[in-house]
Amino acid sequence: MSGLARGVEERVITFDDVVILPGLSRLEPLEVDITGKASKSIAIHNPIVSSPMDTVTEWRMAVSLARLGAVGVIHRNMPREDQAEQVGLAKSSSPSPWSEIPKIDVEYDARNARFVLEEVGAGAAILVSKGEILGFFVLDRPDAGLWLEKARYTSLYISRIRPMPTIDGEGRVVVGAAISPFDVERAKSLEKAGADFLVVDVAHLHNSNALSALAKLVKEVSIDVVAGNLGTREGVLDTLSRVEEIGGVRVGISSGSICSTGEVAGAAVPTLTAVLNARSALEELGLHGRVPIVADGGVRNPGDIAKALVAGASSVMTGRMLAGTEEAAAPKIRVGDKVYKPYRGMASRGAMEKRYASDRYATRSKMVEEGVEGLVPYKGPVVKVLYEIAEGLKAALGYAGAVDIPTAWEGRLALVSPSGGKEVKPHDVILG
Repeated sequence: MSGLARGVEERVITFDDVVILPGLSRLEPLEVDITGKASKSIAIHNPIVSSPMDTVTEWRMAVSLARLGAVGVIHRNMPREDQAEQVGLAKSSSPSPWSEIPKIDVEYDARNARFVLEEVGAGAAILVSKGEILGFFVLDRPDAGLWLEKARYTSLYISRIRPMPTIDGEGRVVVGAAISPFDVERAKSLEKAGADFLVVDVAHLHNSNALSALAKLVKEVSIDVVAGNLGTREGVLDTLSRVEEIGGVRVGISSGSICSTGEVAGAAVPTLTAVLNARSALEELGLHGRVPIVADGGVRNPGDIAKALVAGASSVMTGRMLAGTEEAAAPKIRVGDKVYKPYRGMASRGAMEKRYASDRYATRSKMVEEGVEGLVPYKGPVVKVLYEIAEGLKAALGYAGAVDIPTAWEGRLALVSPSGGKEVKPHDVILG
């Protein structure tokens, strides 16, 4: 046991191991500003970044997220040319949040409501008069229920949260794209197509070859490059010392619900611990707040997201919370009377086979699978998920005594015992 003890350096903690300690609230929850950063140059009004997974983020997801104040990162599990085309489709889309659902002005378009909806293929629309929402118009069609739900949540999100779309200096949708640190040509192609920032998409960036390649890549593009994934303080320090002009750090090793690295390889740094490690490194360099931390993986609800922000993150990347939505890049599958969507890790067998078959530039660095494939319940429109995240975050940061994300970094997390963890969740009742 003494040998084992000497080899154990520290204890890692997960979201379930801590709670946010309440602080003096200076604002009502609705007034809390949840604006975060996906990179140095990319501010987002809802601090959510979609994971670059081939069952989650293609151009439609990226557009919907940007319209609603978040941002998407288009996956790289496709040929360079196709990914550049996806970026172009996103950049050419309308940035207006109202584009998520048709509007019908009762003073001018009421008689043509059915024609308008049939033309755009929608099942429902928001009825407005002089800028005020009156209600909803629903067509009698199979997916009218989905459209009605989307109309309700879109109008609620816009009227209550009032998101600002994530747009560039020319008023276009902001979109990110995933890259390998070894693929300079893909990075240059994506920048040319209009990508606003790039996200390095490798499981373990703290690798001499990967860092050397990334140091060369960042000099070939002029847009932000977010480096990751990283998990340790040393990894962040090494990355910043060897790579100039990092646009942010993406942290977390094997926390995703479909990641099996911790089981297969025995290596992991839970996202909350990775955020704390990155913050420690950035504070040592005087860069915390200037180099954004993107907490990647393991979040299941707004409370987890809030804990990541209090720990020091500027935004949170998620795949699982978005994978079951209408806009996710996977088809709906019916099993009995329930509807699901496929969801898989990018190191799963299916994802790797697709990558090596479709991208002639891809090279194999590992032969072992470090991800799984499965199904997640269908959730409906992504606006519903973003609305619930925004409302939950505002409440959580209000409890922490924060008025925005930078002041949330002054908040406090406390370790909770296993019995305490059970107590702070619903208990001793039968839940339906």
